[in-house]
Formats: sequence, structure tokens, C-alpha cells
Amino acid sequence: MPVLLTTHLIGDLNRSRVLQAFCDHGPLSRADLARLAGVPRATIGAIVQTLLDAGLVEEQAPDRDGRVGKPGRPLWFGPRAGLSVAVGFQADAVRASLVSARGERLAESRVGLTTPTASGRQLLGALTKAVRAVLPEGEEVLGVGVVVPGVCDTATGEVIGSGQIPGAVGTGLATGLATALGLPVLVDNDARAQALGEKWFGDGRGVPSFASVQTGDGLGVGLVLGGHVFRGEDGRVGELGHTAVVPDGDPCRCGLSGCWETVATLRWLRASAAALGLPDPDRTTTASLVALGAAGEPLLERYADHLALGLANLVNLLGTRRLVLHGDVVGGGEQMRARVETAVRARSLGHLQEDVVVTLSALDADAALLGAAGLVLSETFRLAV
Repeated sequence: MPVLLTTHLIGDLNRSRVLQAFCDHGPLSRADLARLAGVPRATIGAIVQTLLDAGLVEEQAPDRDGRVGKPGRPLWFGPRAGLSVAVGFQADAVRASLVSARGERLAESRVGLTTPTASGRQLLGALTKAVRAVLPEGEEVLGVGVVVPGVCDTATGEVIGSGQIPGAVGTGLATGLATALGLPVLVDNDARAQALGEKWFGDGRGVPSFASVQTGDGLGVGLVLGGHVFRGEDGRVGELGHTAVVPDGDPCRCGLSGCWETVATLRWLRASAAALGLPDPDRTTTASLVALGAAGEPLLERYADHLALGLANLVNLLGTRRLVLHGDVVGGGEQMRARVETAVRARSLGHLQEDVVVTLSALDADAALLGAAGLVLSETFRLAV
């Protein structure tokens, strides 16, 4: 947490820095906040009181952890504080959730739509309907966060490219939705939102640098480096699934060849299962390979190593030694997690190997949606994410 400003400048910025500490560490007592900021507890008390008066945070039950003296009372967001609406796309629907600053989903809606073939107008209509269905009466909503499987210009809110929902490209979805709802609308790539969801609410909380990795039909990677979600200058970079790992490899759907996606997704896994004569290859997943036992183990090992090709590159290049996995591999449980961790360590530089930690996301499919809420919270409270 940065050192707070002098007393005469205390205001929105210092309140933002207190909220930043909650984002980075979770519930904290006044003593914890004062220690992180390097200021007297009385200074923190004045700032916290404004947050209590506004109903944004509340005191929790005393923290009785065995320490001598009066137990501290952790501060945390109120149960309906910092409300935002998070929106995501599925192949057959648009999904919206009313989310609190605690990361609790308070209301849900789902509007059926074949999103891969929907026009921009149809997408906007479904988005608007889904969001309106969860808006609460008589309560302030800070804004709407939309996560898109594609390339997004985060400054303008424009979708630049998306193979999964092409109707969103260049159609001004964020502007149209903001006009229809009268609320601020923020748009970002789903992999980056997933990383933000982990930072706010999951395994990435308090971890300065980590990678959040979506596995399955594609490979998406969101990076948090030095406490900040990496977006590049305009949000158009970060497609790590399309970095080359196989010289003279197979063509990729992106138009390149030998991409990480060509050897570490369900398409490769199912083709390999068919070549090996495994049962029901078109439905092969990590979970089904684990269930096959010895028959599925060789392919499981290859799959883990192929995933490690790109993951180890991240470790060696950026030092993202915490790797949070989502999607298909989560179904493989500890057997797959351990294999991936071993394979990444084997491909990482010696001085980095022991620090590599692979985890299976507890949030998993919900991480990107919670990250959409994190977009709104971060923008509203000017948090450094």
C-alpha cells in the first residue's frame, strides 16, 4: 500500500488507497491498515470513518486469533456495497450478474441468444435485457463491466476482433449499452478480466505477479505484473495462446502456424485420443483421461507437458511463478495439477524452479465474470489494477 498523503490532502485519493489495500489483502483492521500505510492509527481512523459513514465498509466480528490484548475488528465491504453488473457471453446466451464489492453474486439473469451468429444489434438488445433484469430498485449501481472473448481497445471500449462473437466487432457495444442504461460501461478481454477476478477475489489476492490461464477450446492468459493487470498500451496485446512453440507446426485458426493453441487445447487432445484409439475421443477431456487411469496416463502426461511449453516461457521471461489454471484442466484435479507443475518446473530455469506454484482456480468459470465487476470497482475507486 503506498504511503498516504499529508493531512490537508486527505480525500478521495487516500480513501482509494485504503480500498486498494482491501483489494490486495482482503479484510483488514485499522491496525493492519496503519501498518501497511506507515501512518498513525488515528490518521487511518479518520479515513475509515468516511467509508463507514458512506456505508461502503463495515466492521466485522473481532478477530480472535490468540494474540494478547483487545482483538482487532476487521473492516470489509458491506454486503450490498459497491454494486456493479457483470456481463459475459456464452455460446447460447448472454449472462449478467449483480455483484457486490465482496464478490458475492446477488442476482442473476440469462438471455438466450446464439452469440456466434448474432448481429451487433441483437447482441446489444440481449445485453440490455440481461442487465436490466438484475438492476436493483432504489440502490446505486456503479456501472457495468462486459468481458469479451476477443481483442478489445480498453480506452474506447471497442471490440477490435473476436472469432467467437464476430457481431460485437466494431459495433460500439459499450457506447450503445451505456446510452440504453444511463450507466458507465467498461469492456475488456475475458482473459484479462479473469486475472482481475483472481486478483480481487481469488488465488491472486496479495500475489504481486501471477498468470491466470484458461484452458479448453482455446488458451487465454491474463497477466498480473507488479500488482497491475497487463494490457499493453491499448489493450490489443497479450494473445499468448498464439505465440509459436512448435517450429513448422500445424496451422492455427489465427492464421499463424505452430501456435501454443495448436498443441495444448481440446482440439489437439481429442485428435490425439482418436489417433491412440481411446474410447469416445470426441468427448475427451482432462477429467475423462484421469478416469481412464493407466490407459489415459501417457496422453495426460503429453498434454501437461504441452501446456508447460507456454507456461514455462512465462516463468522464464516474466517471473510469473504463480500459475492459476481454469477450464478443462480443473476437471483433472490434483493429478493434473501436479503433472503440470512438475512439467513447468522441468522447463523453467534452475533458479526459478522451486518457486513455481500451480493452482487450480476455486473461482474457475466465475473468475472472468467477477473480473468484470472488478473493472467497475477499479475504475470507480481509481484503484491501481
